[in-house]
Amino acid sequence: MPVYKIADINILINPIYSYTERDLAPYLCGEGDFEFDASADAEAIAGLQQPGEPFYPQIAEGAVINTKICRKMLECYDGFFFHSSSLSIDGEGYLFTAKSGTGKSTHTALWRNLFGSKAVMINDDKPIVRKIDGRFYVFGTPWMGKSKIGTNTKAPVKAIYVLERGSENRVERVSPSKVFRELLEATLLPAEKENMGRLLQLYDELFSSVMLFRLSCRPDEEAARLAYAAANENKKED
Repeated sequence: MPVYKIADINILINPIYSYTERDLAPYLCGEGDFEFDASADAEAIAGLQQPGEPFYPQIAEGAVINTKICRKMLECYDGFFFHSSSLSIDGEGYLFTAKSGTGKSTHTALWRNLFGSKAVMINDDKPIVRKIDGRFYVFGTPWMGKSKIGTNTKAPVKAIYVLERGSENRVERVSPSKVFRELLEATLLPAEKENMGRLLQLYDELFSSVMLFRLSCRPDEEAARLAYAAANENKKED
């Protein structure tokens, strides 16, 4: 049975559909020991079907697997899914979160244009954030949104931006309380009280250790320069 390494955890997954197998392929690490089984069965896949709505079981399989992994990450591995577009520059991770359609992917594309090969895309939609040895890392996952842009890599989190469209480019350092609703909307909220407590504790630790910004911007390169400069006041671009 195939074992995949996702967020530095060996996970058993037995894909039913070739579509899922292709998505998971970059994370395949062979066969052998694993921490838990995240395979999706036919009943769980069918359970996502909505009456009167188009249903694609191969896509539903990925959703079931992703949800199982995210729940296990929170329960056992100090991790959680964080809806964002994420990349790294010079080995440091930058995450941009916002409601779908706001322009997260557009903004990280501006960073890639600006910084060229220095910018490594981690995940364009559904990265996992984990605390390891007291430090938070952002990890690529097989679930990268429509763009399918991402890599099987990780980086320590340096800054997180809550993105919104604006008529001018503006960035400001904020406290978590100022954008707490947006931050909660960016993850999968657990139903269990104990797991919700875990999530809130991780949030508190994460946003106490990394820079948090509100970024109002236009879709232009100046916005990328401004956002990068806010997190790197003492650095100069090469």
